[in-house]
Amino acid sequence: MFTTVISTVKIPNMSGNANKYPSRVSVVDPDDRPPNQPCEREEYEKKQRKQRAELILAQHDLLIRYAVENQLSIPQTRQYFRKVALGIPTAPVIKNWFPN
Repeated sequence: MFTTVISTVKIPNMSGNANKYPSRVSVVDPDDRPPNQPCEREEYEKKQRKQRAELILAQHDLLIRYAVENQLSIPQTRQYFRKVALGIPTAPVIKNWFPN
């Protein structure tokens, strides 16, 4: 009733091309790492705060939970997380939403 066809297509070996074409070198050298910058962690934390605020804004149940736990209205809570998501400095009125 049904027939199964097994393909006999050979997958090309792409790993051997570096030996054939020596002018094609990798752009990223694993030994050439950028220097550690002191603000790298701060930038990462800012990015994480923004992403988490966007997540809370997208999920209404989380937004309502933070509003109830912090005794704020839903519009006030939404306004706070919008400011955080946009990177606008705000007073920390919502507690325990991002670990310090």
